[in-house]
Amino acid sequence: MPDSEKRSLRERLYECLGQIVTARRKRLGMSQEELAQESGIDRAFLSKIEGGKKQPSFGLVAHIAQGLRMRYARLVQNCEECAENEKPA
Repeated sequence: MPDSEKRSLRERLYECLGQIVTARRKRLGMSQEELAQESGIDRAFLSKIEGGKKQPSFGLVAHIAQGLRMRYARLVQNCEECAENEKPA
């Protein structure tokens, strides 16, 4: 796979992560501040993740999944499914 396609998939994965985190947080009736506290991260950083502007580490994604009361593997799977359903940029 060419680098441009890999980069595009990577970008889509992080965009999807932000969309999924936002949707799940809202479904749970949580504010960004509440999720940030539950996840042990800064609210401003969480906001950037939700906006697809930051690329968190695996460990941080695991903490966010815990804050969202879901399994890490399920969160990652949701991101993969989302990214695969979008056309490359």
